[in-house]
Amino acid sequence: MKLRVHRTDGRTGSYLQQDARRAEVLSKRFDPQTLFTSGPIMIGVLNPFTLLNADEVCWVEVLTDMALDVRTPEYIDSIDKLAGEAEYKEILARQWLRWTGQSQDQEGDLLEALVEVSFRGGDLAYLHVKGRVTKSRSLPEQIFGVPAIAARIAGGGAFYINPKTIVRARIYHSMGQVEYPMGLWFAEAEDF
Repeated sequence: MKLRVHRTDGRTGSYLQQDARRAEVLSKRFDPQTLFTSGPIMIGVLNPFTLLNADEVCWVEVLTDMALDVRTPEYIDSIDKLAGEAEYKEILARQWLRWTGQSQDQEGDLLEALVEVSFRGGDLAYLHVKGRVTKSRSLPEQIFGVPAIAARIAGGGAFYINPKTIVRARIYHSMGQVEYPMGLWFAEAEDF
């Protein structure tokens, strides 16, 4: 098992756990409901060890073939971490005309979204979200209204995002209409 932990200061720590039994125990710690809300994160093997302020951790990437908890919010079926900007742009180019040409905004309609996430420190991540339209929660609440955003990684593993460290998220989506939260600044973006 390999861990990459990216902090708000722009630095990424890499950690290994090669013992299968210890890796299994460690895999249970990646609970999206508590990962960034249960106090400091302690990483190490007795001496030395590192304490991380969970509020200053942007994301944790876990590369493993073990099953990890990638629980998604209600009405979201899957969130996948994309390999990078090139894959993100390729999917957007393929889907954008279809998304703007059809109205997918009825309760239960298929929902698809591409999300570019910017973190403190300037790092970027790209997500592909699939689910169903719901009128009970706005799209931003569905994706970001959780203690941790859990995404699958192609090839095995999971990517956990701390929503408190997101500076900006740009969302392209398949919905014809979106219920926006109160206080929306309704203006067209000049920077795409």
